[in-house]
Amino acid sequence: MVAAEQEHLESIAERARLIMEKEQLDALVAVSCENFYYLSGYPSAFMYTLQMNEVALAVLFRDPARKTVLIMNEFEAAGVPEEMTHCEMRSYPTWVDVDDPFGIRGSKFQGKRPVAPLVEEMFGMLGEVLAEYGVSSGGRVAVELSAMRYPAVSALRQTAGAFEFVEAKGVFTELRVLKTPWEIEQLRKGCSYAEKGIAETVRSIGPGSSAADIVHVFRKALMEHADGHPARFHMISVGDRFAPVERFDTRPSKPGDLIKFDVGVEVMGYGSDIARTFVLGTPSDTAKRVYGALRAGHDRLLEMIEPGLPMQQAFHEGMDLIRRSGLDNYNRGHLGHSAGLSLAAEEPPFISPSETTVFRPGMVICVETPYYGYGVGSIMIEDMVLVTENGCERLNKLSRDLISL
Repeated sequence: MVAAEQEHLESIAERARLIMEKEQLDALVAVSCENFYYLSGYPSAFMYTLQMNEVALAVLFRDPARKTVLIMNEFEAAGVPEEMTHCEMRSYPTWVDVDDPFGIRGSKFQGKRPVAPLVEEMFGMLGEVLAEYGVSSGGRVAVELSAMRYPAVSALRQTAGAFEFVEAKGVFTELRVLKTPWEIEQLRKGCSYAEKGIAETVRSIGPGSSAADIVHVFRKALMEHADGHPARFHMISVGDRFAPVERFDTRPSKPGDLIKFDVGVEVMGYGSDIARTFVLGTPSDTAKRVYGALRAGHDRLLEMIEPGLPMQQAFHEGMDLIRRSGLDNYNRGHLGHSAGLSLAAEEPPFISPSETTVFRPGMVICVETPYYGYGVGSIMIEDMVLVTENGCERLNKLSRDLISL
């Protein structure tokens, strides 16, 4: 683990303990794949690759003298690097047989083989760890309860019911909204790689190019020109079809068609989220009117963002300008969101009419003004910005103009 990543984890732990002190929490438990990685620095293959729920826990204690405890099945636990000295490993048995012919594991080798991961084993171990590390009966422990299925929550309360379990979602939202320098570097790279992919792809687009063709070129461009980092998502649309799809349209494009890229690239678990719109030949009057209104609101948002500004104020001013600029019926739930680990690309807080959170230095925000119209298609501008002490730094370099191809 590089020094910058170690500093990143230490910063997260320090800020988490301040929140835990404020909320009188004895421990913080990550259950989701993103927050397990966030607290530990180790991405679980069972969570990310196999998309399995409730198979691993990361436990951070308010007491700084305690290491972060990882509770994982013994098969996956064997892959955790030894240099992760900030963590202590506890493992439970699973269905995969792992032999110990030389007695390396000693008394820790159990040999039990359940059919599937047992949450009772995992949560029972959590209860033991909490008690061993000094959390008294009735101690307050924040767990991602809303990220768990009902049977898992029931198993948690049955096997470790001596403690008071409270929802951890708000704690993680408060933590993740401010980025460490290491996180900012990953998001900066992801933004740059996504733009390289777009720039490479548009050179190949012409009349007849389908959405499927464009997606193929974009994926290839990332593998060849962006250090091989994969797309986290690529919602690319052509013509008047705007809905997100899993299987891309093979219909040939024609002059006047809009081509929208809403894409993100993943670097070290962190995903960028940017968007640009192009047109084959000359845009229609409707497309020009819509784009002009969106661009006016988008540019105003970029001008406004600075420390201390409430997100709801940014929303209202941006939305009002878009409506006054020619889209009087424009209506969206938000005009941007935080960027980071979320596999869904969007994570709180949102630039929305009800969001009282203020912009703070260290936030990375995706500012977006999308439009979807029947008979028109998709028009979208989305930039990633880093909130600084004096305003914001736009991480994107591509033009925000509606460019004709």
